[in-house]
Amino acid sequence: MAPSSRTRCFWALTLVMLISRIAHGSLLPVSSGVDKTLDEIFMPNERESIDDCHLRYYKFGMGPLPLPAFGRPAYLREFAHMAAVGWTGENGKIDWNCGGSLIWENYVLTVAHCTADDNNAAPDVVRLGDINLDDDSDDKYAQQLKIVEIIRHPEHRFSSRYHDLALLRLERNVTLHDTVAPGCLWNDEEIPFPSMEATGWGSTGFGQAKTPILLKVSLSLVPKSTCDQQYRKGDRGLRQGLQDYQLCAGDIKMDTCPGDSGGPLQMKLLANAKMTPFIIAVTSFGSVCGQSTPGVYMKVSPYIPWIRSELAKRGELIREWSFKPYACALRYVHLREYEDDVVMGKSDTFESLDSSKAHMNIISSVQTVKLHYPAGTNGPDNCYGVIIDEDTVVTLAHCAAVQRMTASHIADQNGTRNEVVKVHRHPQYRPNSYDNNIALLKLKNRYEFSRDFVPACIWSEFKLPDPRFYVTGQGRMDLNKFSYGGSPITEFQPQIVQLAPRADLQLSNCSFPDEYQKGLANGLTQEHLCFGNKPFLVPESCQMQIGAPLWRRVWRMERHFEHIYALNLFGKDCGFGRSAVATRLGHHHEWMRSVLLPNYKERDDSVLFINSDLHQYDHCKAPDGSEGLCTPVQRCPKIAYDAQVKRNVRLCRDGSLVCCPYEYVRNETRPSAGARELDECETRYRAFHSEYQRWQQDRIGTYYHMVYVGWEKGRQTEWNCPGTLVSRSLVVLSAYCLSGSGTLPTVVNVGAGNPNDTWNNPVIARIREVIVHPNYNATSLLNDIGLVRLDKEIVPTAMKYPICLYQNETHTPFLLYRMVIDNGESQLVSSYPKYNSDCKEYLGVHGVRQLSSAELCVDVDSDDPRSLTGDPLVWYKRRAADNSSTQYLVGLISYGNSQQQLFVHTRISAYVGWIKSVA
Repeated sequence: MAPSSRTRCFWALTLVMLISRIAHGSLLPVSSGVDKTLDEIFMPNERESIDDCHLRYYKFGMGPLPLPAFGRPAYLREFAHMAAVGWTGENGKIDWNCGGSLIWENYVLTVAHCTADDNNAAPDVVRLGDINLDDDSDDKYAQQLKIVEIIRHPEHRFSSRYHDLALLRLERNVTLHDTVAPGCLWNDEEIPFPSMEATGWGSTGFGQAKTPILLKVSLSLVPKSTCDQQYRKGDRGLRQGLQDYQLCAGDIKMDTCPGDSGGPLQMKLLANAKMTPFIIAVTSFGSVCGQSTPGVYMKVSPYIPWIRSELAKRGELIREWSFKPYACALRYVHLREYEDDVVMGKSDTFESLDSSKAHMNIISSVQTVKLHYPAGTNGPDNCYGVIIDEDTVVTLAHCAAVQRMTASHIADQNGTRNEVVKVHRHPQYRPNSYDNNIALLKLKNRYEFSRDFVPACIWSEFKLPDPRFYVTGQGRMDLNKFSYGGSPITEFQPQIVQLAPRADLQLSNCSFPDEYQKGLANGLTQEHLCFGNKPFLVPESCQMQIGAPLWRRVWRMERHFEHIYALNLFGKDCGFGRSAVATRLGHHHEWMRSVLLPNYKERDDSVLFINSDLHQYDHCKAPDGSEGLCTPVQRCPKIAYDAQVKRNVRLCRDGSLVCCPYEYVRNETRPSAGARELDECETRYRAFHSEYQRWQQDRIGTYYHMVYVGWEKGRQTEWNCPGTLVSRSLVVLSAYCLSGSGTLPTVVNVGAGNPNDTWNNPVIARIREVIVHPNYNATSLLNDIGLVRLDKEIVPTAMKYPICLYQNETHTPFLLYRMVIDNGESQLVSSYPKYNSDCKEYLGVHGVRQLSSAELCVDVDSDDPRSLTGDPLVWYKRRAADNSSTQYLVGLISYGNSQQQLFVHTRISAYVGWIKSVA
């Protein structure tokens, strides 16, 4: 028989389920809402902000995540443990006068006073899996079993209301099904739930008839002092008043009534994306039904030893852990209902599910590290931090130092140890306070990042890009694996794993346990981020890792990066059920900048240093140590920008002149014809500019400015150096390449993608003059730039024309293209600028020499980034009016490290003045 369409749909969804198990619960990246497009981003040449992780580590950004979904048959699983307790009359009619809860596969828990009716008759039957007792339309999965033994608590007396609990042993085990399965017992003395549900078939009000339909009501805990006023010591059955094993619960409009006795006061707790019913207490007695008087319930937790003992006496296999919350939750997890967020749609017979909506996730945060303390000391065991760059961890102040003992080292996810060499605690932090509770740790060894190990980015704004995010916690593996149903879990997996449950920002609804108030002298302030989730968790599911991040993948510049919003500060159960609180990093942005940025200045800091002994054209030394010239600020835009962003600036004479590094001094004489051609490049050759396309390396014939410089040796020409045409008669290239052979080149090949290319009809031209930068140093490769002047000017065409010179001295376009060699062919690959301060560490030149401000370091998106010295680094400037593209030369490759995919270029903007002077 061919499968029905519904069966085919189920198996198709099941297949999707099987291939998408790993991705459940993943939040998609959200847009930052603050970034321009990739083409519009310019990176400052010197680091100015700590909100630049997406720029510094752009090559490690990742793409979006999959969306898993699946389906299964739909049943009414909510009341699978609910039992109706009945008395069979002489006419065979059953009176269902009490309720109960299935807690073992052949035992029902109820109250002791339900073990006999007014005629002293004992109940004889239990019915499960039936919601409407008077209607057989829902009887498909109902099970009705005889009671073969009644076990009252030994201290119960019918004349009193104490120890009002009993067990009903059934004739056999129930047939486990989604609609009939035991509930779990809450085993903790503390009851953290502000409200719970009571269920039963009792009366709907005083003097009203019982309802045949199972009803549920939400009730809140009532303080014992309030309840004692209703049920006074000495009242009938309460000679000693209410006891600790009794609790009161009620509602302003609703209550439990006669017929509800024995039924559960319960809470559904989350684990494995399923909701497990936990019985907190059992309905015992009340005052006048329906009059908003709180009812009294028997707590379950004090009686679990008695329950265990009675079941064991009767041959049940009871282990030490049998009634632990985790054991019960896992034993029947395959039968439970999914949490609401996972259910996409539901009909009478089928429900469709999306596991990506689950609250809990087993996701390891590679940036999260654990703090350790000196051997032999008693440091905290639950302190964590987050790696935010190669040698920095952000954590909480009370974790960084405890009673004058500072953290000694950290351990990453692989267990690798890294020594802490410096601790920076917020200067306004005070012990035992949750205010200004933040610190930075500097590490001895620098981390090396990759696509699998990326630092976390700091979210520096107060407003979050989305109010939903991940919390970092830890818990049992078996309670957090997404349950796809079908079969019971037969083996526990108690190992503790790192978790990333999702949570929501809570503003007006922040409510955390009172025990944390003492650390909040000023209450919650803007530095605190309150978060949480409505459902409570099965115990042992999740505990926050203190100091670990609240984070979310944020979509920035067409890739996503993990951003930290805050650090776990205090709370229970990862914020489920009750709110938790974290320290916002954005609130402490300025303090973090002051520690992390060596050139940091407060916004109102004075940064001007005046040397009145220096006059115009005097030689001077800038604050960073570079040699320069005293010149009007109009001739030095770089220093003008430095002053604007509060960097140190040296002024000459009376402040009317600035000390400008030599490479940034602009020529103030009347420009030559060659200099004018360089300045007017964009407008002069606009007719040749092609349509703008984002991925320029995919286009054929984009090397219109490419030049190969050659040495004639007999009838052969060796094309050893790449260069770039910057005017009709001028080629710029590497000084190292020009002077390395000891002889001067004689010819050029203009407009060729490679020396043997004929597709663009390249032009062979002779060289009139070779010019090497006067300060070129062949050992250090400083000032690695040279020029070749052609014997005759090139006639520009659409296939060969000069590139423009990028002249901005303070910022660099972020999206650049670099020439590389692939299978003997030249092509452009995406490249991204890096701060020189970052680059020097990766290139291993630290301690040899500092990278010069006239050098530019770039990252390359390429598996095999081979290049020739002098190959161009190009920016494609988009002109919105006609969507045309103007090519700008930003740098020339000087040297690099292929393994690190980092290369140092000669920064063209630093040499524009020199090029113009000889043009």
